[in-house]
Amino acid sequence: MSIIDEYEKIPVDTSGSSSKNRFRLEMLWGASKMFDLFEKDDFCVVFDYKCDIEVHLNNSLEFYQVKTHRVQSPYTFTKLSKQDKTEKSIMGRLYLLKNAFNPSVPIKIAIVSNAFLKIGNKVYSEYETLDFASLDEKTQKKIREALNSELGPTIDLNNVGFIYTSMNLLNPDNDLRGKIIGSFEQIIGCEPEKPNALYRLIKDTVETKACYEMKSNSYNELVQNKGITKQELHSMLCKHSSLTDNSISEAEKFISANITAPRTIRKYKASLVSITQHYSMSVELKTNEKLIASYLTENENELPDNQLDTLNMLYEEFDSKFSLEFSESDRKVFMLIVLLKWEGGKYE
Repeated sequence: MSIIDEYEKIPVDTSGSSSKNRFRLEMLWGASKMFDLFEKDDFCVVFDYKCDIEVHLNNSLEFYQVKTHRVQSPYTFTKLSKQDKTEKSIMGRLYLLKNAFNPSVPIKIAIVSNAFLKIGNKVYSEYETLDFASLDEKTQKKIREALNSELGPTIDLNNVGFIYTSMNLLNPDNDLRGKIIGSFEQIIGCEPEKPNALYRLIKDTVETKACYEMKSNSYNELVQNKGITKQELHSMLCKHSSLTDNSISEAEKFISANITAPRTIRKYKASLVSITQHYSMSVELKTNEKLIASYLTENENELPDNQLDTLNMLYEEFDSKFSLEFSESDRKVFMLIVLLKWEGGKYE
């Protein structure tokens, strides 16, 4: 059974956010989390559906509960494990997501807070990410005993933990702006044009996804309504890049219009992200770009009458010019970008 099949078994969290401000903080931490994930092959971050923030990877799932702490004292595990009137605790509700899956499905759960965690008399101030399974046996026993009455005697602490975030969860906007700009330079290779507009685009998109309240009838509908994929985030970044002009958005349209196999579409869009990341630092890509653009100009009268045939011709001509670093889909997508730039007169 697939990750998606297992995921769809979990009921939707209909409890809603406890306050508008806390809901906003969850969204902004999730927006920041997307950039931490960018080196992954693929991902989708889902906002406020079955948990505050969900990370869907190719073969695993992660669930994060965001809890802000307004005082200087640490966040105690006693508070996390205290049952309310419904006999549920913060930690217990989160753990139920881990229990809802087949044991063979890799699931990670964590509480996220702007305060350090305190278990017993010890404050774990030296840890950003605290994995409960790595704690000493005595401390693990304390955790299990605190949750036994709610979750039963068998509690697996693997992939269960607590994350301290230095992000200012009480006023996160400036931190998120800095994260977006710094990540943009690493991903695209230049500073963003109109960074304030980029910030608003990402923030507004996240807010729209998080505030969508209708239940999704399929996983694809869920991703469309409540999630942001790596490709979608990349598209937002490219809209504010001086390096990629409009050829990236045109390439996305071409892929959607001409490729029918879902697996191939996904592969090509992943290559689109990869090529954009490598372009500014790759001598090989820039050299091949000049060769391909010159070839198109020199053979303009012999080019096929449609883009797809022209792309196939370019692949036959230039495939051997690329190193093994670039996959077949990387090469074809790169040639597509050059073709679109050439058609737009970018090399004249």
